[in-house]
Amino acid sequence: MEIIKNISDNWRIIAELIIIIAIMYVILRRHGSQKWNRFFVVLSFLLIIITGTSVFLNLKLIPLFVLVGTFFFTMSMIVVFQPELRRKLAELGSRSFFFFSEGKNKEFLESLTETIRQLGAKRYGALFAIERRIELKPHLETGILLDAQFSSELILTIFSPKTELHDGGIILREGKVIGAGCLFPVSQREISDRSIGLRHRAGIGITEESDAIAVIVSEETGGVSIAHSGELEHDLDLETFSQRLLDLLEVEMKENNDKKPSATASDPPKPKSISSSSSEE
Repeated sequence: MEIIKNISDNWRIIAELIIIIAIMYVILRRHGSQKWNRFFVVLSFLLIIITGTSVFLNLKLIPLFVLVGTFFFTMSMIVVFQPELRRKLAELGSRSFFFFSEGKNKEFLESLTETIRQLGAKRYGALFAIERRIELKPHLETGILLDAQFSSELILTIFSPKTELHDGGIILREGKVIGAGCLFPVSQREISDRSIGLRHRAGIGITEESDAIAVIVSEETGGVSIAHSGELEHDLDLETFSQRLLDLLEVEMKENNDKKPSATASDPPKPKSISSSSSEE
């Protein structure tokens, strides 16, 4: 009888907890990553079970331990998912415009793909960060400020081993080279492929802290890779590279203006993973 009385007196607490969790889950489902969603579902399930049991059985000590444990567990998860949190917080103050129109996307990609081909043929290592909604101003300040139209001649000159800027990265904004010789954060993630060097790790790192797309050309093999959202698609052929980058840019357009659902191509089969054998400087 006491359990039934507790249920009748405290059912609103459980109902409110479920409503709060449901609202937070909808928000995370729309804006969060799969890792955050899985973590939130498991944590929410445990909270509902433990809180419900404590309320119905009128327990006093267990809720206190649950509250303290949840606090420390949440803090530890914030440390684990720190790169994603930085990226989401940065988006709050991000610029809101389209990177390109569809036509300019393709025109830029043709020029970039041809430049990548030349860099690979010459075995020039290269690193690009394509700025999207989140400004890369802190990283831009570490290099040399430019305001130049993108061209193969300019890029080959910058990444020539005889120049002072070849070890840094280039930041691209709306088809322009706005900075060269820029320093990008190096990802500290555990990567199974030990041949992935600092240039690739820097490409992953800049995408962990922003929504930029990084393009990396290996100095050893001439292979091209794409990094986005902290993930690396390694050793792509030029056709796959061009199509994959176009897909990513068009997804950006669709997220900002969902008026042309057919404009975004569906994701192609997953390219070669980072476990592929390739060497970096």
